[in-house]
Amino acid sequence: MLKKLLIYLAALAGSVLFFLLFTLIFMNGIQIHCDRQADQTYDCQHQTLLLGRFPTFSKEIDHVVDVTIVDDGCSDGCSYRTEFVTSDGRQVPLNEVYTDRNPVSIQTNDLKSLLHSGQDNFDYEVPPLWWVLYLLIGLFLMDIIILTLTLGLGAVKDYFAQRDQIPS
Repeated sequence: MLKKLLIYLAALAGSVLFFLLFTLIFMNGIQIHCDRQADQTYDCQHQTLLLGRFPTFSKEIDHVVDVTIVDDGCSDGCSYRTEFVTSDGRQVPLNEVYTDRNPVSIQTNDLKSLLHSGQDNFDYEVPPLWWVLYLLIGLFLMDIIILTLTLGLGAVKDYFAQRDQIPS
C-alpha cells in the first residue's frame, strides 16, 4: 500500500520536473538593446527573460554588423534561427532554439532594418511562444489525471481499506 503511494508520488514529482524543465527551456523571451559605436558597428546587450518577465541570462555581443538566417543542417527537415554577425565574422545566435522559417525571417528582417537604419540605439523584443505554455499545461494536467486514475486511486483505496480495518 505504501509502496503504491510512493510510486504515485514519484511519478507525480517526475511530471512536475518535466513541466518545469520544459518551461525553463522553451518559455523564454528576449530583450535586445543595441548602441552604435564610433566604428559604425553596434554593441548589443542580450537579455533572456523567463516567461518574458524574469531575467535569467544575459550576454554582450560586440561589433555587430549584420544578422543572418542559419539552418540546422537539414538532416531531419530544416529548422532555422537568427544569428548576429560581428565584424570579425563570428556568428552569435539570437535564440538557441531552431524553429520554422517564417518567424525567423520576420525577426531577421526586423533586426536587419534596425541595424542598417543608422540609429544611435534601438531596442528589440522577442516574446515567448505562449502556445507552448498552453501545450505544456495541457500535457501536465493530462498526465496528472492519467497518473491519478492508474496509480493514485488504487493507492488511496488501499490506504483507506487498510486504515479502516479493525485490528484483530
